[in-house]
Amino acid sequence: MAHKPEYEDQIALYSLGLLEGAELREVEEHLAEGCAICAALLRDSNTVFTNLPLSLEDAPLPEDLEKKILGRLEAREPMREKSSLFDFWKSLSPMWLNLGAAVSLAAIIFLLVTNISLRNELKLQQQNLTELEARLDKEKEMIAFIMNPGVNKVELGSKMPDMNASGRIYWDKEKDKGLFLVSSIPMPRKGMTYQLWAIEDGKPVSMGVFDVDPSGSSMMELKPMPEHEGPM
Repeated sequence: MAHKPEYEDQIALYSLGLLEGAELREVEEHLAEGCAICAALLRDSNTVFTNLPLSLEDAPLPEDLEKKILGRLEAREPMREKSSLFDFWKSLSPMWLNLGAAVSLAAIIFLLVTNISLRNELKLQQQNLTELEARLDKEKEMIAFIMNPGVNKVELGSKMPDMNASGRIYWDKEKDKGLFLVSSIPMPRKGMTYQLWAIEDGKPVSMGVFDVDPSGSSMMELKPMPEHEGPM
């Protein structure tokens, strides 16, 4: 499993024990494969999160509150001697219950989640930009094709009086390819589409199927008919 930039954000969440399900399994498998980058990030994350509470200064209690606490402690019976097991667990708890540590941890988690969200949003925007650029390049190519003086134009009209649909076919004899444009065609019923037919030697030949946008417009590239030989 190759290293991915997304793992760098997930490693920090993994160190905090916040990964679940498929993401947790994927990160564990990736670490098991011995990725040096993620292993180093995990060590750094563990070090940061372990030492974070130690970097917070303990604020002194107000004097009156301290006296009340001490008074309550003196009024109670002496506590039994703590077991070695209690001391062991206490040594493993680096003051995570400190309020400042909890706030800092919440801030780190918020920043990590925000970073992941922004990265996903950026990836989506880049994908949309790539699609728009491809569409723009295609439209520029179509415009150049239509403006070519060597391209013939054929006007198509509707034979149905209640339909204002119109269309055009642009055909380049030299390159033996064309472009079909249509407008004001009603949207087909759900599950259906339109099909363009040509007549050659008295027989209908399909030139392709096409969908239309909400305005009833569509554009389709035309290729030579399979039975056709030579320029149209």
